[in-house]
Amino acid sequence: MGLIVTANHLVANATVVKALLQDGRALSAAVLVRSERDDVALLRIEADDLRALTLEKPGALDVGEPVLAIGNPQDWGQSVTSGIVSALHRSCPGIANSDLIQSDVLVGQGSSGGALVNLRGRLIGVIVARRGGFAFAAPVEAVERLFVAAQ
Repeated sequence: MGLIVTANHLVANATVVKALLQDGRALSAAVLVRSERDDVALLRIEADDLRALTLEKPGALDVGEPVLAIGNPQDWGQSVTSGIVSALHRSCPGIANSDLIQSDVLVGQGSSGGALVNLRGRLIGVIVARRGGFAFAAPVEAVERLFVAAQ
């Protein structure tokens, strides 16, 4: 079994959810819990040979810190872009959480739900929006709330 964190707006109205893994497997996914406030959702898949990201400790992120965004822009396949944390505790129209991470990583359509990681490879957020050249991510605290709600 594996757990996937993604953007809630991607699965909110879905009747069938599929997870496309990096190795090419397309698996049915069950939505375990969603947070409209944070725009994040927790999915479960049945699969073996999965690698998990470690969650960074809350509060361990600084403005100016280098970050990587992993996504699937334009359905081209998995890609990675780099940038820095531009600001913390930001708001973004359409998302109730005003504690978002703002970064200048290049993200395109299809990158929502992708991971925002630090250079230690730890998850610091989930990309939920892009506006004016900036990417906005729900912080790791929002991800932790999903895990607590799923128990």
